[in-house]
Amino acid sequence: MSSRTQIASDGLKPLLLQALFRIHYTPTESPPRPFCYETDRFAFANETVWNYVEGEVRPQTEREPATVRRYTHHCFVMVRAALQFWKFARFESAGAPLPNDELARRIRQVCARHVWLPPLPDTERIVFPGFGNLREISASAAGIFQDNMGAAWPVYFRIGNSPITFPVSGKAKTRLNGEMLRDLEAGYPTLLWLYNFPSLSINHTVLVYQATHEQDCVRYQVYDPNYADAPKELRFDSATQTFTFEPTFYFKGGSVTPRAVYRGFFE
Repeated sequence: MSSRTQIASDGLKPLLLQALFRIHYTPTESPPRPFCYETDRFAFANETVWNYVEGEVRPQTEREPATVRRYTHHCFVMVRAALQFWKFARFESAGAPLPNDELARRIRQVCARHVWLPPLPDTERIVFPGFGNLREISASAAGIFQDNMGAAWPVYFRIGNSPITFPVSGKAKTRLNGEMLRDLEAGYPTLLWLYNFPSLSINHTVLVYQATHEQDCVRYQVYDPNYADAPKELRFDSATQTFTFEPTFYFKGGSVTPRAVYRGFFE
């Protein structure tokens, strides 16, 4: 067995344990670069089916101008794809942009890779010429990305959705906070599902990419796919062992139940 094959095999062993037994591990090999909100997010946003104003569903007339919402129910798809492009794609400003059909094929190629796999080396990444980063190319070809990153309906049948009915203890939240901090120190973001089951006050996914410590609080910067212009903040209070999410147009703000997703086959 070659040294490269041995390294790949050794790297997949923890992934297998995580997939089968939900034992999280932090990769020992650092990624090529950290996730950058300015360049690694999409230029478009996920759209909500309902019309929200300050966290409440309101008549359409209260949001001006009235809009037709085409790209809805895709928050899981968008944060997953953002991480897939960070791990498996490479952008090269030089060269002509791809024809639409080839661009669509390469988008599907990136999104077909399991998101929990390790980042590819630069020489093996799927190349997108003509643009410097994901934000630039998705601004130029939003419709092509939306049509080829994946459908929304399979998200509702994920194996990892099943624990939603189980309560998440303060101890489990503290453990998750520690896992996210270790992953961020190693250079890896976390995809986080935020909900308040059985309440429908929030049911959303974000990408956690940065942490700041503040006494007994950790302030996390997150990529919220419902916004295309600015990051949002998630907080963990170690004294109360609770996570809180800032107010948004679709959520009034407050306590949320967090669960890491797409870290393995069963998550």
